Amino acid sequence: MGRARAAHLGPELRRPLVLDAALPLFARDGFEAVSMQAIADAAAVSKPVLYSCYDSKEELFEELLRREERKFWHMVEESVPALGALGSKEDLLRYGMAALLRAVVEAPDAFRVIYLQRNGENRVERGREHWEQRLSEVLAAWTQLPERETELLGRMLVALAELAFRVQLEEPGTWQPDALAAYLAGVVIRGIPASD
Repeated sequence: MGRARAAHLGPELRRPLVLDAALPLFARDGFEAVSMQAIADAAAVSKPVLYSCYDSKEELFEELLRREERKFWHMVEESVPALGALGSKEDLLRYGMAALLRAVVEAPDAFRVIYLQRNGENRVERGREHWEQRLSEVLAAWTQLPERETELLGRMLVALAELAFRVQLEEPGTWQPDALAAYLAGVVIRGIPASD
């Protein structure tokens, strides 16, 4: 018995469904290992239907990255608290980082594709630069530090967040998002705690 025929939705309505089906494949197997046939099978469509949506695997992957990155950057902007919204600088850092880490736990496939895929490193670098700039602007609003210092701190905080992303993705369950955020914020603000 053959595969049930997919409802005719047309490429515009079908594209998001194809991306939804492709995301876990890329997250699990990586760009190189995933074939268009595997994506068609996961989306329950024929290859001609798949190719009516995307001309190539590269085009499909780039659109998937753009979609997931838009979600991510929207979440980043939403997670940066307004100046004065919380108490100390440590509270602000902990709050923002915890929001990011909870998102990693809630959408691990998206973060695996955005941050752990080799394909598209230039795109990841452009996103990183955007986030570094945004954090530098926030730091400049919080402090009276010179611009060169806020730019350096912005870069450091992005690197710290990427480390935390990897811990959440590669060692699930080792740290809960709030605990990891609190620990890292404490280290950044107060230094490495002395052993008992």
